[in-house]
Amino acid sequence: MSRLKLFSIFVIAGYLIGLLATLFVPIYVALLIPAGLSLLALIFYKPKHPMQGAKPFAEPIAPSEASSTPLSSSLQDAVAKDPVWGPVLEYIGVLEDMMISEGQKDNLDNEIVEKTLSLLTRLQRVIPQLQELNDGNINHNIHRLVFKDLNGAVNPFLKLSGEAKRQNRRLLLTGLKDINSKISFYVESIEHRDLIDLQTKIDLIHERYNVQN
Repeated sequence: MSRLKLFSIFVIAGYLIGLLATLFVPIYVALLIPAGLSLLALIFYKPKHPMQGAKPFAEPIAPSEASSTPLSSSLQDAVAKDPVWGPVLEYIGVLEDMMISEGQKDNLDNEIVEKTLSLLTRLQRVIPQLQELNDGNINHNIHRLVFKDLNGAVNPFLKLSGEAKRQNRRLLLTGLKDINSKISFYVESIEHRDLIDLQTKIDLIHERYNVQN
């Protein structure tokens, strides 16, 4: 029995008992019975969420990614208005809605939904850093990864019948894992450039202030 049905039974039973109790006790006392049962039902009733948080892939999220989450609304607006990254974020949102909807309809199993959402969330974390980096080659590759590779893996799978989805689910999961590995490569590239930039600045500071008299 679902929790929602159990909650409804508590409320209905309370009113029925209260109605019968008016034959034996004063009406103000009888009214306390349905109120008490309703309060008890509210205390023990906890809604069951249909979708839990997405589980990450085996590869850990890099500190640089974690530090950019959650994105501020101003940063989200800035990225969304960017002519390069705006369409990417918009399509990621479409895919998120699609995966959640198909999961709620039981057209996709939990593992596929969770890992796809995890990958999409990771992309959203990385994109502001890519926008700041503004490397034309990486921009092109991420566009291809989202609109060609990710789209080419998810959409054909969604068109399969239920039995075909069950038989070929491992193909999609393997594709998602490969895409996630590619994202890790770009994250490492960003970190490498940041380290080089840091080293350059530290060297300049050292030369500027470590002047021997």
